[in-house]
Amino acid sequence: MQNLGSKEEEKLALDASAFYAGIVFLSGATRCVTTSAVFDEIKHVKAAALDALVHAGNLQVLDPGRKSIDAVSAAAKKTGDVAKLSAADVSILALALERKAMLASDDYAVANVAATLGVRVVASSGKGIRETRRYIAYCSACGRAFSPEKQECPLCGNRLKRRYKKVTTT
Repeated sequence: MQNLGSKEEEKLALDASAFYAGIVFLSGATRCVTTSAVFDEIKHVKAAALDALVHAGNLQVLDPGRKSIDAVSAAAKKTGDVAKLSAADVSILALALERKAMLASDDYAVANVAATLGVRVVASSGKGIRETRRYIAYCSACGRAFSPEKQECPLCGNRLKRRYKKVTTT
């Protein structure tokens, strides 16, 4: 895990898993940002402390532009993670991309798409991802492959499974 309390002020975009891990409270001099979609997901956790961080200027709640959201959506389709990302995940990825911020997340799908976009990721667990993956959906009955958004085989009606191909090792 990278040092989050460096002397040089760095922007850190936080997804919900980063809030649950307490990174916002441990970040020191780091300026933290999140989106309203993520904030709505986590505001029930230590609401008074989060409000204090916002009022003190240590946490900004911002929303990304449509161009960044579209770039994230395209990257998620490319990696096959589009079905695994929530609207909040897409918004925080788009904000990190737009603001050239490092992203704090323990979500593999978020980290996989971030790596594809060139967004640096720090995992609160310290593990992070070691490879980027491209997912496909496939039918175990007829053996055909489909785009990852599909959930049912259009040929035989079976529920599709997911598998991945290693794209790069980090």
